[in-house]
Formats: sequence, structure tokens, C-alpha cells
Amino acid sequence: MADRVVFIASVIKKHILQFHLPYMKWFKDRGYIVDVIGADDYEPGEDKTIPYCDNYYEIPLCRSPFSSLNFKIYKQIKKIAEENNYVLAHCHTPVTSVVARMALKKSRKKGTKVLYTAHGFHFYKGAPKKAVIYKLAEKLMINNTDAIITINEEDYNAAVGFCKNKKCKAYKVPGVGVDLDTVRMGCDRDKTRDSFGIPRDAFVVMSNSEINKNKNVITSIKAVAKIPGVYLFISGSGDTTEVCRMLIKELSCEDRIILAGYRKDAKRLLSMADAFILPSFREGLPTAPIEAMAANLPIIVADNRGTREYAVQGENAFICSPDDVEGFARAITTLKENRELRLTMGEKARKSAEKYNLSNALKAHGEIYEEYLKG
Repeated sequence: MADRVVFIASVIKKHILQFHLPYMKWFKDRGYIVDVIGADDYEPGEDKTIPYCDNYYEIPLCRSPFSSLNFKIYKQIKKIAEENNYVLAHCHTPVTSVVARMALKKSRKKGTKVLYTAHGFHFYKGAPKKAVIYKLAEKLMINNTDAIITINEEDYNAAVGFCKNKKCKAYKVPGVGVDLDTVRMGCDRDKTRDSFGIPRDAFVVMSNSEINKNKNVITSIKAVAKIPGVYLFISGSGDTTEVCRMLIKELSCEDRIILAGYRKDAKRLLSMADAFILPSFREGLPTAPIEAMAANLPIIVADNRGTREYAVQGENAFICSPDDVEGFARAITTLKENRELRLTMGEKARKSAEKYNLSNALKAHGEIYEEYLKG
């Protein structure tokens, strides 16, 4: 009987499918049985196939550390783990990972190696005071964790501190990896613009992210609305979509700000854009701007620990405060009016993206997996 591993996260479509399929394939290629635990966040009627997954166990969606649902999730994961005798469990997303690591405590004593990837600690320099609850949770979970994998320097330093004098080890990897080849396949620029009703000669800014309060799409909308003739193509879905829709209508920009919904082909659609925008308040190491850089696009991003890993002001990016609508608008205008600068920044952006190629991330993760699978 083959050994089993499990990937655990809060949601399937917007996390497991988006970030972890290459790593699940890594295990499948080596003969492991791969299970997945997470909430069903698919839209009605969507294909729910999970590639490289042998068994999917559905749990409720819960992102609040104070929800009573967490006890139900704890019991479900504990039961699944004890039935399957996993050799390794890779946990993701803040609340679900804490509940999972508690549920895996007994399994860990029997040999299951428990890894946690911090895609961006909720506590960080400048975070709201209430974020201290997440910091406390991570400190408490250290004794239930074999390794913390981080994707930016600030989080890595925090993890090193947590792991000091403990049996848990801290690692830093170059993100979850970007499939640069898929990004660079691109699309037919003119035909794609035609299909969305965008003039072929228009200046197009693209956004690709979940539409929620943290991603701060509202700032992108307000910035583009200030610049006549500029189009904004927003790929993504989320709980502030309707707020964004109402704002677009209020600003009378329905003709040039497009809410395209969740797009599986978003990476290829980057080829029709001239620049990329992401004004997030908080990021671990956002992949969407890296994909945009790989497509030769200059990026306009908010100043946070994640984007600081690769965004260099005036080189491959313009960096603004998250709520600086005027600053984002100035950056868009500068790129629109200076083609030579745009092309030069795009070329530098392309080179910056190489570090985060999927092959590099797979190599780093593979070395970590092999270290913990030895025992």
C-alpha cells in the first residue's frame, strides 16, 4: 500500500487549485496517495475535479478564529487523519492550519510530519492590534509543527524566532512558483480586446485577484476613473464584488471598467494589457504581479512586505500607499504617456520574474519534502 499525504486549506478553488497542484503532482509522480481537505468554494455548476487528488474530504468554510465551526472542523480532520495514517500533512491558510495542526497532534506522535506554509502571517509590521491573536496562535502551534515554510523575509524572521530552541524548523522559499511558460503563451491581443469591447489602441490596466477588502480593488477603480480613456480589466470574484460594481456605476465608468469575474485564463489575458495594478493592504508574496512581470508588464502596487520582495520603484514598478488614489492615478498616467519607459520597465519586470519560476519553487519545496519524508 502506497504512503499517503494530505493538503489542507480553507478552500479548494481559490487556494488548492490556484497554488498547490504542482506540489500535489510532485507527490503523485513519486507514487504517493494524495488527499485534500478543504471547503467547497465552487460556483454552482462548476467542474469540481481536483487534479492529482485521490480523495477529497469536504469541511465547512471558516475564516474566523472565534467561530464555533472550528470545533466541528477539528473533529473532522482528526478523524480523517487517524483513519489514513498520513506520512506528511501540508497545512495552509491561517485559521484552518491552526485547527488542523491541533487535530493532527495525535497523528504527529505516531509519525505524521506536519508542515505549515505561511502565505503571509496576519501579524506584520503595522498590522491592526487585533492581529496579535494570530501571533499568539502561531506561538502555541510551534510544538505541533515540524516546519514553517515562509515566502518573504519578514515572515521568515518571525518564524525563526518562533522556532528558536524548538524542534520546528523555519524555511524560506521563492513563493508557490509561477508557471512562466503558460503566462508567456499569452493571447491574441487584438482579438481578445475585441471580445471584451476594448478598443485596440486603448491603454489597458489589468487586475487579477480575489475581490475583497484586503485586495483593495476600490482604489484601482477610483484611480482609473480619474484618467479619461484608460480601461481597467478586473479578473476575479469575491465578497466586495457588488460594492465595486456599484462604485463603477456611481463613477459612470461602466463602459471602460470591466468586472470579468473569475477567469481560468487570466494568466494568458495579461498579454492584452499595458500595465498591472494591485493596491493590497497586506500580502505574503502575491503571485499575480509576478505573472504580470513575466508578461513584460510594469506593475503598480501597494507598499507591503510581499511586494517589497520584488517591486523596485522606478525600475520594474511604481509603489504607492494602498489608499493613495492620486498616486496610483499618476503612475498609470506616467506609463500611459511614456511608451519607452513602459517598455523598459516591462523588460526589467520580465527579468525580475525569473527568480519565482515554478521550477525554482518546486526544487525548494521538494528538498523540504524529502527531508521530512526520510524519517
